[in-house]
Amino acid sequence: MCNVDFGKHRDRIKAAYEASVFTEAIRPEPEENIKKFEANYASIPSEYRWLLLNLGGCYLAEPWIFDLRELEGNYTIFEEAYEEYMSECEHGPAFPIGGLGDGSIVFIDLESGKVRGFNNDYADLEEISESFSELILDLVEQVESFSGYNI
Repeated sequence: MCNVDFGKHRDRIKAAYEASVFTEAIRPEPEENIKKFEANYASIPSEYRWLLLNLGGCYLAEPWIFDLRELEGNYTIFEEAYEEYMSECEHGPAFPIGGLGDGSIVFIDLESGKVRGFNNDYADLEEISESFSELILDLVEQVESFSGYNI
């Protein structure tokens, strides 16, 4: 697993959020709401938890990363439906984090730390990123390249 100290990149990530039209209404999640989710469902992986606490969901480019409300709405569906659909695919314990425009679900493989997607059309898994932190920094780079300069 490749964990990055998001604190070192906070200004860069925040600048990407400010530059993106898709993140205008996105706000950090209160700690008590995150604790409530974790008490009802499961612990949120640490880097995803940091993102929710500091910035909220992530809508810089695809895949989008759920805010807490979307995570709550999709967690049970993931547990009941996607785990069954994905049962023929090789993966470790999974935690849903977002989606793609085609309705595919994106998750962290908790064993490997990799971010993967379950493609609805092909009933197959695709590698998206080596880690959650790498994914977020890649999304930030996409915003930087669209804006024509480094943030």
